[in-house]
Amino acid sequence: MRRIAVLLVCAAALLSSAAAKKGGEFSPSVVLTSLDEMANKCDQMVNSALQLNAKSIKFVPTVHYYGSESSLNSYCYRTTSGSCEAPSKDNMERFTALLARCMRRAVDAGKDIAVLAHLDNMQQYTWRNLLQFNPTEKKAGYSYADVVIAPMARAVNRAVKPGTKVVFTLNGETGKSVSQYAGQWLKLVGSTKNIIKGQKPLRKSDILVAISLNYNKVYGWIDFDSISPASISKDFDREWKTQAGKYPMDLPNMKRLYQAVDVIGVSAYPPLYPNFGLAALDTPLKYHEQELSYAGISLKNLVRSGKKLVISEWGLGGGNEAGNGIATSLRYVAGHPFFGLWYPYSAAKDPWRVQQYNNYRRYLYSQTAKWLLAGAGEYQVDALYVWTAGSWDALGVHYATAGSDGSWADSTITNMVKAHNKAVNA
Repeated sequence: MRRIAVLLVCAAALLSSAAAKKGGEFSPSVVLTSLDEMANKCDQMVNSALQLNAKSIKFVPTVHYYGSESSLNSYCYRTTSGSCEAPSKDNMERFTALLARCMRRAVDAGKDIAVLAHLDNMQQYTWRNLLQFNPTEKKAGYSYADVVIAPMARAVNRAVKPGTKVVFTLNGETGKSVSQYAGQWLKLVGSTKNIIKGQKPLRKSDILVAISLNYNKVYGWIDFDSISPASISKDFDREWKTQAGKYPMDLPNMKRLYQAVDVIGVSAYPPLYPNFGLAALDTPLKYHEQELSYAGISLKNLVRSGKKLVISEWGLGGGNEAGNGIATSLRYVAGHPFFGLWYPYSAAKDPWRVQQYNNYRRYLYSQTAKWLLAGAGEYQVDALYVWTAGSWDALGVHYATAGSDGSWADSTITNMVKAHNKAVNA
């Protein structure tokens, strides 16, 4: 009997180890919104990210634009919070050099790297998912491909060495652009790989290119009466049939784009509820799969074919819809994780001082770790990239996450993530 017990313990340990090795990790993000942050804060954030036992660190360099919620007039590189320079040969090179230097710090520490090309409005907060732009069309002399993709890809080329694995995501949450100009985005897949490889002896299998859209409102064009993710999913078929024919979406090329990329990214802040079960963590991916199917794209079939699936952005913000205050209920915190407060930290902007909110945050991380270890439900998620800036930064990666009066980070969650990543990367 004792021998049987010992065998059962050993078998359980082996199964636990096998499960751990197939699970995705929590990967930290180094969010960079200006040349100044690249020059003076990037190393500090990489050093913090290196403590989390992740095999990959994601860099989120941001290029800004002047325009409105729906239209883009010109691109610029932000130098400080109040100024943004028009692209030039000099500042494009500075952008590349600073980013490459900081990435090299992660590479020299033995880490793989990921890049999420980020685009934000310089004048006001707007959601890039609603921005109508062609990534290859020049605005004031430069295109998205010129000022966003090429400088970032050149930085990767300078930073990596043979054996470094790269996931380069061409975009983040630009649904309206991707659905209308899918053919132009498709052309960027091959050209980006060529820039990254350059003349270096890098394996093609180590250079992966991704496309990433939000888990819902995938196409950017379809309007809904409610912000509730459940309501959007319920009403999607009706609204698609009513609205889709009015808009210039290139669905055949969108399908080709998803077939051409190596990695499928989903920005998936999980809309949940207190005390949710593990199966609920599939929810944003199910919403994503539902909406992609209207372009003839099967998320599960793409993953089965060998494409990697990653959560490009993930976290819990604890803020209100306006982004200027703390959520007023736990149900709102759980149901609207994409709302949070931007840095720098102050106690007045700290939702995690409310104990039930922080308890839920710990529960979310604990459940998500179990979900990843179990193979991510119906989906095999290769990595989950945590948004580590502002009130979403539970891991203390960002340089402005802590202040003299407190911090958005939680050591309990940080230790949980360290242990999880150590297990899955053993």
